[in-house]
Amino acid sequence: MSEYAPSAAEMHLDRLLNAVIVSAVEMLGFDAATVSARHDDRLTTIAATNQQWMALDDAQYDAEDGPCVTVLDHHEPILLEDISTEDRWPGFKETAAHFGVNSSMSVHIPTPELRDVQASLNLYARQTPYPGEQGVKTARMFADQIAMAMQAVEAHRTTAKLAAGLQEAMQSRAVIEQAKGILIGQHGGSPDEAFERLRELSQHSNTKLRDVATKIVDEHSARTTPTDVPG
Repeated sequence: MSEYAPSAAEMHLDRLLNAVIVSAVEMLGFDAATVSARHDDRLTTIAATNQQWMALDDAQYDAEDGPCVTVLDHHEPILLEDISTEDRWPGFKETAAHFGVNSSMSVHIPTPELRDVQASLNLYARQTPYPGEQGVKTARMFADQIAMAMQAVEAHRTTAKLAAGLQEAMQSRAVIEQAKGILIGQHGGSPDEAFERLRELSQHSNTKLRDVATKIVDEHSARTTPTDVPG
């Protein structure tokens, strides 16, 4: 079939990415982490430990600027110990204030073997963790782990239109992350438990994982929309 379906390798990548960023949060003393990726000038979050704080990434995507976007091109880590004093990225600053986020660090994820793909590891904290030079080095180590995971999956798919496949995979993982956040809000539990719930729904309904996630997101949006707009 021509319609994209997440492969076993990509589902494994979802688990790997979440394991790495959870470890990064715990080791570096931040409260949450995300992974941003850009392909064909499209930005999306492909992994997150806190689905609500994906809004911090979205604010930067909307402005096409911010720490997680800047490091995609300039590659030098950006550590903000007090976001409230920053004047470079007002949209990001406002969103951070809304969520009570005071500090952030964005680190480039090296993906030279992936065609037209750039990525960043982003860490967010309510209080300044003061990671220092060693903390930045450790964050780069986690970024390298993420890069290896992404490249391993893409090597598995090289003969299946690498760039287009990865873009579709990123879109799928973005909607899966949204669905996981909705399930956590409805049922509680961890991101891994929410992912398992998605897999069970997919298997029981004989429906692709992405389609199940899309249905959950669409139904949630319909319930939270004040008025229906006629088609």
